[in-house]
Amino acid sequence: MLEFTLGQKWIMADATFGTFFAEATEVFEGGISGILIITDEQGNIVDTFTGSAAEFQASGEWRLFEE
Repeated sequence: MLEFTLGQKWIMADATFGTFFAEATEVFEGGISGILIITDEQGNIVDTFTGSAAEFQASGEWRLFEE
């Protein structure tokens, strides 16, 4: 299981709504949980996620973003 690291980026492509990006802005408990800011393709903040890395990854939609 992956853990969050500060600045780690994730991507999710949705056929209807476009591509979304998430970036870990705060990390707690040695990476077990954190806060991620979710933006759209234009960089607009659309949501935040607060919780465990396992919970975030369980959706199956998000993938690590490799630049």
